[in-house]
Amino acid sequence: MINFIPRLITGIIYISLITGSIIYSSKSYLIIFIILAILAGYESNELWKKIKLENPKYKYPLPQIYVFFSMAILILIPFYYSQSYSPFPILLIFILIWISDTMSYFFGSYFGKNKMEIKVSPNKSWEGFIGGFLCSIVFSVISFTYIQEIYPFWKTLSLGILIPVFGLFGDIFQSKIKRMAEVKDSGNILPGHGGILDRIDGILLGLPIGLTLALILIFTG
Repeated sequence: MINFIPRLITGIIYISLITGSIIYSSKSYLIIFIILAILAGYESNELWKKIKLENPKYKYPLPQIYVFFSMAILILIPFYYSQSYSPFPILLIFILIWISDTMSYFFGSYFGKNKMEIKVSPNKSWEGFIGGFLCSIVFSVISFTYIQEIYPFWKTLSLGILIPVFGLFGDIFQSKIKRMAEVKDSGNILPGHGGILDRIDGILLGLPIGLTLALILIFTG
């Protein structure tokens, strides 16, 4: 409970900042997300230093590589569909991520009995994943009510399916990186949450794979 209040306050500020920057303008979006990219890059560099210290055999800076490419894709997504700025794709992606993460945590905390038996993330349960997965799908169906004139139903639903699946892979991958560096959090810039990478780990690995597929599904045809 002691950790809950700062976590809640930080979460509200973080979500408000991200949402506001996306909706307000392309310039605000670029400014905020370039700052996030710099902070994430710094944290990944610190993780790499610790990984090299603990495991000198590793030669390639894996944390920096996946953070760089993922953040580059993240920054470019709103400009993908047309030459003008379109806030909807990235906003929907983040909302689905937040819903999936939040509901996975809720269902996992209250109903999680069957662990997924993932060594680097032992607290994850099937109940948590399925709960977040279904809530993501439900929200994508609800959002279709407001965007059906822009995107077909099956394409919007596909995004709701892809986000939690590849988000889980990203979360597990980041947990692996932290385990290699022998740290609990990627940083300490966000009280109650850890670092920037701890907040966006659900999309970093999923972006090059899952979101590329999602973009093809949504913005083509």
